Amino acid sequence: MSVSVSNTNLFQVEKLTNTNFTCWKFRLQMVLKARKLWKYVDGSVVGGDAKSQELDQDAFSQIALTVSDGVVGHIRNAKSAREAWLKICSVFEQKGLSSQIFLRRKLINVKLDESQSMQTHINKIRELANQLEAIGDPVRDRELAIIILSSLPEKFNALIISLEARPPDEITFDSVAIRLLAEEERQNEFNSEKINVEHAFYSGSINNRQRSFKKCNFCKRSGHIEENCWDKNGRPKDMNNHAKSAIIQEDADALYGF
Repeated sequence: MSVSVSNTNLFQVEKLTNTNFTCWKFRLQMVLKARKLWKYVDGSVVGGDAKSQELDQDAFSQIALTVSDGVVGHIRNAKSAREAWLKICSVFEQKGLSSQIFLRRKLINVKLDESQSMQTHINKIRELANQLEAIGDPVRDRELAIIILSSLPEKFNALIISLEARPPDEITFDSVAIRLLAEEERQNEFNSEKINVEHAFYSGSINNRQRSFKKCNFCKRSGHIEENCWDKNGRPKDMNNHAKSAIIQEDADALYGF
């Protein structure tokens, strides 16, 4: 029994803008291939009968409906899916030296924005590398690994030193990305525990200060109240049961010179 798939969400692609061409191109290729329409884009089918022309228009529609308003103007006058595709590629796959220099500078100078996640930072570097590859200037994997390590602040120095000790062939972009994600999680857990400890210490300090501000109306010394004053009421008869309060009283007297 055959099963038909009618879920149109399978073919939804984020619209093409000035910043996401590489991802858009890959995803739209996958959509067109899944719909058996790629042959009308890559030049395998030229002209043909009415059925072929209809499928060519289907491919054209798929392309046109996945570009933003600012890009539509480039393909408005196209007559076929292939013409539209080649026009978009000619606009976004600029292979000039100026484009290569611009993207190379962005890649080399990228720094971790600590207000964003490590995954966002990794994606940014990967996208720049994909853009360079798309215009014929691919970045070697080891070079990309070095670039992302160079983009990190000093708090990652320990991790960088540990990676420097590993064989060069083990330093890949993917392996470094995995270590960085794990290190981010470790640092987040450490910072969370540190905040909890500092909060507990601060709360304890407040309680100690509040206790030190207590003043006995009978002996006029700080650290206790008249109800617990030994000068007025004498030391507790059962010192075992009152050992804790005795230590507190004596510590307070010693602290404030009484």
